[in-house]
Amino acid sequence: MPGFDTAVETLAERAGVTRREKHVEADEDGFAALREKFADGRWAVGAIVTNAEGQVLLVREDGRWLAPGGQVEPGETHAEALVREVREETGVEVVPDDPVAATEVTVTHGGETVGFAFAHYTATPETTTLAADPGRDGEGITTAEWRPDVPADTVDRDVVVANR
Repeated sequence: MPGFDTAVETLAERAGVTRREKHVEADEDGFAALREKFADGRWAVGAIVTNAEGQVLLVREDGRWLAPGGQVEPGETHAEALVREVREETGVEVVPDDPVAATEVTVTHGGETVGFAFAHYTATPETTTLAADPGRDGEGITTAEWRPDVPADTVDRDVVVANR
């Protein structure tokens, strides 16, 4: 993955940012979707948002919990993408804080590989009311919740738990 390791390393040089590598085996459909989405090497971002009661904002997508987030669109900064993605997926408005983890993700299927970089940031909620219908059409998000716990089936659970 030319360029990804350098980009992740650069972000990870900031104080308090953990550098990570993640290797995932995908099914054919999941791999095809990721290959199309990240063909041009874009980043993805995720927000670890904690409210005043200490609850963490999570979304349920494809049977797993995860921090809200998604792909950084062309011309967007990480902060702009984070704000947009959290709003689209949960209805909550946030102010991005600091990056806490930079991950070089490698996804494989049938001998093929696709890679992308993923950054987790903490974020402060400006609002806490959740959308009645979270996510965009076809996105697969079934719920958005303020959780008092971080379920065992949460994607990147270690990062969420360490930074909530």
